[in-house]
Amino acid sequence: MALRFTASMLVAAMVAATSTGATAAETPAETAAAAEVAAAADTYVVAERPSTAYGTETKVTAANWTTWHSETYLRFDVTVPAGASISRASVVLAFNRLDSQPTTLELRSVAGAWNESTTYTNRPTVGAVVSSVSLPGSGAAGATFDVSGLVRSTGSFSFAVTNPTGQSVASVHSRESGSDGPRLVVEYGTTLCGASFTNELAGETYQQALAREDGYYNGLEVVRIFYSGLPQAWPGKLNTNGRPMIVSFKAPPAEVLAGTHDATLRGWFQTAPAGQEIYWSYYHEPEDNIAAGAFTALQYRQAWQRISGLARQVGNGRLHATLILMGWSLEAASGRNWRDYYPGREHLEVLGWDLYNASWRNGQYKPIPEMFAKVISTSQGEGLRFGIAETGSPIVAGDDGARRATWLREMAAHLTASAAVFVSYFDLDWTNHDGPDYRLRDAASQAAWRDFCS
Repeated sequence: MALRFTASMLVAAMVAATSTGATAAETPAETAAAAEVAAAADTYVVAERPSTAYGTETKVTAANWTTWHSETYLRFDVTVPAGASISRASVVLAFNRLDSQPTTLELRSVAGAWNESTTYTNRPTVGAVVSSVSLPGSGAAGATFDVSGLVRSTGSFSFAVTNPTGQSVASVHSRESGSDGPRLVVEYGTTLCGASFTNELAGETYQQALAREDGYYNGLEVVRIFYSGLPQAWPGKLNTNGRPMIVSFKAPPAEVLAGTHDATLRGWFQTAPAGQEIYWSYYHEPEDNIAAGAFTALQYRQAWQRISGLARQVGNGRLHATLILMGWSLEAASGRNWRDYYPGREHLEVLGWDLYNASWRNGQYKPIPEMFAKVISTSQGEGLRFGIAETGSPIVAGDDGARRATWLREMAAHLTASAAVFVSYFDLDWTNHDGPDYRLRDAASQAAWRDFCS
């Protein structure tokens, strides 16, 4: 008897994957409540039958045959509960035909009105690709598209399913199939509290340093880890006991493009801990290296694209490609264009940013909405989730820590309301690197970050 894999089964698998039974001290993070939103409307149109409507059929298709071309439209109506924020959103489709499937399936934006009586003649305008999936060509039970960057609030959201693979068809259950029909899975959660740190006590190991940081903040929800070269084999330099990680590593782009590190990186992605969210980043903050001539922006973008391709081959939805740039690169005074370092939306899931309170020398804490406005608007403009990989401020002159604590609480509230995936505080003394001491070692500041983590 053949196994019938339905949309409900796909949704259940997704929810289970984000609801592991870890303790609060181990993995709080993306244990988010999830809601299924059934399609409010769906249909497809056929180029060769321009006046025919298909809105009442039990299937919708995206076909790309020599003599038959179709595309599907989906609409979901989302209502976000009061006080909740969307941490992730995914469109889930279940195939009703397992043969002759495409190897690539695209989800696109839709402009203009449509309904289930729409035909090819009066079809809406289909826009840019917002998400795509790779498929084996046959036997796939379903397809899941990440639309977290677009579905962020209450509203009506329309998408088109298109098929660029010749001589194939994506035929999926429509809403007329009931529970097998298209679903928008919306996960609600809180922004993850994290930190960067190092060993700073005599004889302290890096693992012990994590335990010390956990003591300060009642258990970090995400841990920032740096590698100056290629990443170490798992668990690597630090075992986070299943907690999400923001992991960056480096390798010269020329070596990446030559395929020198393909086997190492592919193996690292393949052996990533099961069920653990990994926000991985290649060569964080490349701007100064590029300005110094270490490599070109083009080499950097191309290397990112190659590594992202290696990660996608693994098919692990817990691996999140995260570009980390300086917030400074968004400022006109930097003389930079952040897109010079941008490998393209199709190669990323999250835009990560490093930015600090640059007003501390003037005895000020920069207003939080002003400080984060550009990173939020830029990320949202790209339709990508965003996170703050590094941030912080030393205590300014005349402050005993109380003002910084207020600033930290405002930061946590503002970035949570803006649906940041994570916020990682730079809890390091940078005086040996011609910088200030960012550490939160006064009682008021520690309490503020501890409350965020709690």
